[in-house]
Amino acid sequence: MKIEFNTLHWDNTPSEIIDSHKSVTEHLNIPVNYYNENTNHGLWMDRICRQSKSDIIGFFDSDCIPLDHSKIMDCVRYVFRSKTFLGVAQVSNHIPPKSHVYAAPAFYLIHKECWQQLQTSLTETWRSDVGEELTYNAEDKGIRYRCLYPDTFEKEPSEGLWPLGNFGYYGIGTTFAGTVYHLYQARMGQNIELFVKRCREVISGEFDNSTHYDSKIFNY
Repeated sequence: MKIEFNTLHWDNTPSEIIDSHKSVTEHLNIPVNYYNENTNHGLWMDRICRQSKSDIIGFFDSDCIPLDHSKIMDCVRYVFRSKTFLGVAQVSNHIPPKSHVYAAPAFYLIHKECWQQLQTSLTETWRSDVGEELTYNAEDKGIRYRCLYPDTFEKEPSEGLWPLGNFGYYGIGTTFAGTVYHLYQARMGQNIELFVKRCREVISGEFDNSTHYDSKIFNY
């Protein structure tokens, strides 16, 4: 089984984000190919998938870090065994119906044969955010896939918490299934320090989300 992981960052991505991301992936022994390109996210993913010679093609957003090597490998083995794809659970709350849960590419794994079978671009469409159209296509064809659902989040975004279908909520600093931590909105300077701090905690073994907000809370 051949695996690869890829991360895209633009020129406007703060250097602290990339440096911290690299420190975590290196610490957890997860080799990542870093691309500095000012390009469309979905079209970049299409190109990586098209050109890849790997069995499993993986992606991390520049503000999404792995928390546990073994859990990442559990996800890899599932995708390899099932010849499918996996991502963090997300909803495009700015696109109707605003309730479709899909495998989002903040952390994403896809089997090369699955990608070849679906032949669906990962870029945005009139009904889909990045990666969502592939989930729609898989659902239409009856292809089973997996999502990692959120455990906790740290902060409410300025526009309010993001509903996740009928599951609950997610926001700034979301932990998904104890497997990855996604800052979201890394472009906002006030959250850079938070991301750097969490990366340091992962490396020191002190990351703890037990005091963060439960994603299934009912008081929102």
